[in-house]
Amino acid sequence: MTEEYSQILEVVAANPGATIEEITELAADYDVANTDIPDILSEAVSNSDLLEFDDRYWVMRKGKYRFHRYDHPET
Repeated sequence: MTEEYSQILEVVAANPGATIEEITELAADYDVANTDIPDILSEAVSNSDLLEFDDRYWVMRKGKYRFHRYDHPET
């Protein structure tokens, strides 16, 4: 897993239900230098790290995002 991949997961975890456009804008706040964010999102969905529904993204609750570590009210 690349650093940019992990950073994008962090962006989505902190902003559940964000669109690609929102994630791209927020990525600058997380110092993500990669401009292939749509490709990273697609890869993360393929790896079952993210869930995509209605053009919005959520982090799957596994690893460090399990219930006891991450409990966002919108999820």
